[in-house]
Amino acid sequence: MEFQFGIPSHVTFGRGSVKKVGEVLEEFNAKKVLCVYDQGVKQAGIVGQVITYLKAKKIEVVEFANVVPNPPDTILEEGAELAVKEQVEAIVAVGGGSPIDAAKAINVLITNPGPIHQYEGLNLVKNPTKPLIAIPTTAGTGSEVTAVSVITDTAGEKKMVIGGRHCGADVALVDPDLTMGLPPAVTAATGMDALTHAIESYVSKLASVPSDVNALKAVELIYKNLAEAYKNGSNIEARTNMLLGSMMAAYAFNSALLGLVHAIAHPLSVYCGLPHGVANACMLPDVMEYNAQDEKVQKRFRDIAQAMGISVEGLSDKEAADQAVAAVRELSQSINIPSLEEAGVKREQFEQLAEATLNEEISIMVNPRDVTEQEVVKLLELAYSTKKAGV
Repeated sequence: MEFQFGIPSHVTFGRGSVKKVGEVLEEFNAKKVLCVYDQGVKQAGIVGQVITYLKAKKIEVVEFANVVPNPPDTILEEGAELAVKEQVEAIVAVGGGSPIDAAKAINVLITNPGPIHQYEGLNLVKNPTKPLIAIPTTAGTGSEVTAVSVITDTAGEKKMVIGGRHCGADVALVDPDLTMGLPPAVTAATGMDALTHAIESYVSKLASVPSDVNALKAVELIYKNLAEAYKNGSNIEARTNMLLGSMMAAYAFNSALLGLVHAIAHPLSVYCGLPHGVANACMLPDVMEYNAQDEKVQKRFRDIAQAMGISVEGLSDKEAADQAVAAVRELSQSINIPSLEEAGVKREQFEQLAEATLNEEISIMVNPRDVTEQEVVKLLELAYSTKKAGV
């Protein structure tokens, strides 16, 4: 019974919680803020709402709208330079994982010398950062409550993970209403991303009692609500449960970390341009099936099946694990997650992807089952087409 568990953010969860952003910044005595976002949330009108609430409290807003998916290191210096020039006193991040991760990294560079690459790893950020308020608009990454920022290293062609002290948001305003306008495809990809977080953290070598409790509840919430949120985006109950499940999955993986799905997904984003959620969703069922060959993992997947509401009475651990894998595969297909082929990945990229998975991704270290480059290639092959065979 030895573990580490922590969450960097104070959370206000519920409909209308975004309206508190000005009050929160008043508590930090912040009069001028950098608002970090991407064009998607601007077009959805969400940024305009947030800025209105800020200006109502007489808070001056400096806007940084240059965030793109899988945010590259090259934009972070721009954001930090702007923040320093304008002498902002806090940051407000609005959007999915990309704007929030970018805001975290920009925040590091405001009070710590660049380049950002020197902070890749855990607890390497030495100087305290500015107050950061995270306002998620997707039920996916859970970045609003984690002490992790994932940034694309453009020169090294890999994803950098920067985590630990001074890397999280101070406050998360988690408002289900902000997810109501998500298109079905984004709902599907981000929802499967969150489910991946929950499942991988539950079978991680670093899993603990508190991460397990959050992971299993997240599995339940996400599995039982994702299809409905995808089909009926105006269902506020489904949207609320998805956002709560995403957040609880992040509670779990912030300490337990992730696994082989993410280890493969990061190179898929870097080399093939896949959105992070799509990359995870493409790989999750086949990696689950691969990990389920381990008897200890089968017992864990039995718990996951039960959390999904599957009756496992009378089944062996292997049979229960197979049920969990089949349920995730069926869910993925029902919400039209593409195959790797449909997502534009080329077979000739498999060797490069497998090599990057083994040599550049720390998530592989806590995956419950060891893997070789050849096995990664085989997993990519399985996820390439809609035909699904056992590993």
